Amino acid sequence: MFSPISYGMLETKRNYELGFHINLNMEESRIAAISNELKEKLAQGQGSVTFAREPERTRLSYPIKNNANAFFGYIQFNMENTEGLAGVQEYIKLNNDILRSLIVRMPSDAEKSQAILRQAKARERIERSKAAAPKTAPAPVQNENLDKELEEIIEKL
Repeated sequence: MFSPISYGMLETKRNYELGFHINLNMEESRIAAISNELKEKLAQGQGSVTFAREPERTRLSYPIKNNANAFFGYIQFNMENTEGLAGVQEYIKLNNDILRSLIVRMPSDAEKSQAILRQAKARERIERSKAAAPKTAPAPVQNENLDKELEEIIEKL
């Protein structure tokens, strides 16, 4: 069981994902080094890497800085405070080999479970309202009235 202090610390961690494009015109070892430097910057900012996809060559949808191809990689990580992101963003700005990057805040596990519970409760409310609504049969159609109305319409034509 969690103590209130440790549980509160877990709640403050936020999940992030960093996606980045690296210039294709460089050596493979330099590309791996850039990815490792990003991970080191995250560690310096009190972040912990949970998953990393090493950069792979990809074709870009549109040219970025006159490059039609690039290496794309991403890193998923947790971080307690946003001050640690500043060091990573600064490194990315100063590194000319990184063509483009994006840091996105991902929902935490607690937020995901809360969203699933909200959806389940909403489905239950809808099902209860359907079950509670009285089922009324449509009024029977009187053929005699329909026949008369059809005859009147045909005569007008």
